[in-house]
Amino acid sequence: MNICIIEDNLTLVESLKDLLESEGYEVDYFLDLREIDDYLTLNKYDLIILDLMLGDFDGLDFLKTIRNEIKRPIVILTAKNGKEDELRGLRLGADDYIKKPFDPDILLARIKSKLRLNENIEISYKDTTFDFETGFVKKNESKAYFTNQEKKILNILYINKGKVLSKESLLSMVSEKFDSISEKTIVTHIYNIRKKILEIGAADPIENIWKEGYKWKNE
Repeated sequence: MNICIIEDNLTLVESLKDLLESEGYEVDYFLDLREIDDYLTLNKYDLIILDLMLGDFDGLDFLKTIRNEIKRPIVILTAKNGKEDELRGLRLGADDYIKKPFDPDILLARIKSKLRLNENIEISYKDTTFDFETGFVKKNESKAYFTNQEKKILNILYINKGKVLSKESLLSMVSEKFDSISEKTIVTHIYNIRKKILEIGAADPIENIWKEGYKWKNE
């Protein structure tokens, strides 16, 4: 998999490059936005790491410019630790917001999570298709639409097939992007997911494990 780093600190870039290459990723980097001739070429990467302070350029403005064209996960890595910057970055479409200084292991875990989520764009369960890019679940000619929170919960359960995930675990995996979310909200999302699936007569892939949590059912 290919990762692109957009960061003007060469020392940090080299450190990140070594870290990612040690995990088997191929890495390119840009120290200046002017080095990118065509923004659409960023679609060739599986994930983009973006700094917000890029000399004369504002990373958030750049994110706003490219987000509709670039469909890959974008992870902001920045020394800006204000709540407003974080909220703006996420609202503009960043998939994660990691503040410097960061723990390399946590960064790697976040990156791997985003790459796994991006891989599972469309999956099938029995006679039902789940499309995580559009948010639709389809059975024959019938379909329903999931919200961003609902499709993220479904995808997390899918990539953790065979594991029981507690409400607390699910909360920790989705709360990095969504504010004001609680374990009760997770229960509500699961209920709404199931309701939409059953309304079109599709197979429910979620299994309740009493007092433990939820898991993706074996087919």
